[in-house]
Amino acid sequence: MEFYTKLAIVAIVLVATLVTEPMATNGFPICGVSTDGLKTCQPAVAKGVNPLPPPTPECCAALTNADMPCFCKLKDSSFLSVYKIDPTHAMELPGKCNLPQATYHC
Repeated sequence: MEFYTKLAIVAIVLVATLVTEPMATNGFPICGVSTDGLKTCQPAVAKGVNPLPPPTPECCAALTNADMPCFCKLKDSSFLSVYKIDPTHAMELPGKCNLPQATYHC
């Protein structure tokens, strides 16, 4: 019985991975920003890069509908590291883009 339970868990994880991976690679929104948008912002928030380049107009446009409370929840997770994003720099982007979310603090 224990074997079947483990097998079922592995199957569920595999199915979830197969279902969510295509969505993430095709621009599935994360906190109101598409994965393509995250990629355009990546140079401006990259880990270990000094000095950081300013965000591009494309990056700022991608952030116009960003859900900052949602990003705050991800700030301390390893999720942003998948995109090699420094969470501290990411939280500075709305201010650098002069967006209304710039006043939001985690």
